[in-house]
Amino acid sequence: MTSYHFRTIRELENIGEVSLQTGPFGTQLKASDYVDEGVPVINVRNIGFGDVRKEDLEYLNEAKAEKLYQHYLQKGDIVFGRKGAVERHALIDETVEGWIQGSDCLRLRIKSQDVSERYLSHYLKTKTHQDWMQALCSFGATMSSLNQEIVRRISFPALPIEVQKKIAAILSAYDDLIENNRRRIALLEKMAEEIYREWFVRMRFPGHEEVKKIKGVPKGWKLSCLGNVAKFTMGQSPSSEFYNEAGDGLPFHQGVGTYGERFPRTVTYCSEAGRRANKGDILFSVRAPVGRLNIADREIIIGRGLAAIRHKKEQNSYLYSLLSG
Repeated sequence: MTSYHFRTIRELENIGEVSLQTGPFGTQLKASDYVDEGVPVINVRNIGFGDVRKEDLEYLNEAKAEKLYQHYLQKGDIVFGRKGAVERHALIDETVEGWIQGSDCLRLRIKSQDVSERYLSHYLKTKTHQDWMQALCSFGATMSSLNQEIVRRISFPALPIEVQKKIAAILSAYDDLIENNRRRIALLEKMAEEIYREWFVRMRFPGHEEVKKIKGVPKGWKLSCLGNVAKFTMGQSPSSEFYNEAGDGLPFHQGVGTYGERFPRTVTYCSEAGRRANKGDILFSVRAPVGRLNIADREIIIGRGLAAIRHKKEQNSYLYSLLSG
């Protein structure tokens, strides 16, 4: 069995094998500096779990970007968000190299020949590390906040570099497989959306040529309110004493993203009406951003930011397409 010890970012920084860089201050980068296209800026909303979320990007013109040259990102950099989602990070790859780190970000650059950036990124995605970051960054604050001193305290298993690379290669292969499956799912969703529009918006469903239309609506069809065809369950967030992290109960879901790791403690809370969503229910965001959709892939407890919608005749796929259109 390979033996190892833990190293900290501080130790590596002290010997010049890593460097830290906080994003530009407000005087260096203002809201008025952003333009419609140019050099992309990575802000905290663009930081995922080891990846960059390329939606809702902001841009700088070339002249402004050059003034912020010290904030250019290189392949292998690890970028953290300084406010809010401190447990997330982005590993910079060749597709985003040369972008600018935003004011609400903090960059870790690995210079060491003994540390694999991909290996470190995978370690930063472990639940153990994420829980540690959340606990440390949330202490005594209403919003989680990250700074260079906290990053310096990050420790990770210092395996031999050959072992690090092997681990990173295996885990990255799984990541690639997951990403390919996500792309396939996205294509299938687009196909389903297009079929819905073809059949129910453009009214070119199979056999439409033979169907009589009355005021543009096929004979036998009728308009109805959503409340007539679906049941609604409005979420309600439990107070803190109901939570645990041991999986004792149903998982709790506050927004239309990934599932959280908190669980209501008691069967009583889970059983009360207005708090439970079934597998297959449409999750509808009722708080900003209002109207985002997802599908419950298991039975869950929903918070006050969500509503669960269930078609009375179990036609949730059709209803999801209707709401997303």
